[in-house]
Amino acid sequence: MVDVLYSLVDVCQRFNEIVLNPFYIRNLDMTTVTMKSCFQFMYSIDNQVLNKICESILPRIYQQVNELTLEQSSVERVFGTINYPELYSLSLRGCREDFLVKYLTDNTILRQLLTEQITCLQIDIMNMTTPPLPRTLSTIFTLILSLCKRLTELNFCESSHRLTSCTFDLSTNFMSSTLTTLEITVETFNDFLYLLDERLKCLSTLKIHVDEIAPTPGTIDNTVSIIVS
Repeated sequence: MVDVLYSLVDVCQRFNEIVLNPFYIRNLDMTTVTMKSCFQFMYSIDNQVLNKICESILPRIYQQVNELTLEQSSVERVFGTINYPELYSLSLRGCREDFLVKYLTDNTILRQLLTEQITCLQIDIMNMTTPPLPRTLSTIFTLILSLCKRLTELNFCESSHRLTSCTFDLSTNFMSSTLTTLEITVETFNDFLYLLDERLKCLSTLKIHVDEIAPTPGTIDNTVSIIVS
């Protein structure tokens, strides 16, 4: 998608009419994947491409964008000065955990979108040599639920990234009255049970990946009697 925008926009008026047609730019994927090996890849949008999109294209189409997919290096530019009044779905790809904490707490436009508009959110944590701490990921997860007042679907850490898993305990303070669909990777079976103790009151679909199955202590108070995966 980014290559098409970069190559064809402003070549001629006819190309502009085709490429910038609202029907085609509602779902805008601004990621570029570079394969390092058969099993490793990285997101790496070219700076020149990003500059043109942010300076010449987004100001012309931002009101039509419904779904947006970004890599970490694009977030600051894309959400720097422009709001997106029709945006409801956001996917952040290849992000470091410290980056997510910073932007979830500091970026005014992103926070406003998450609070007031976003109903579908996908977070893909960068698969690094040193994996994120499960407690850090649970903090980010809690922060997302506290910010996103209209969130109904959340995919938190892709299932292929087996090193990125959350862990919870009774002191973890998260809840949502809107979330209906959740995909997440957790560290233990206990974490799975914590997600089902009525903190997520409207949850109807759960896709969960558990890193470790171990005996469950009797102190966990879980009231869900039927589990659908």
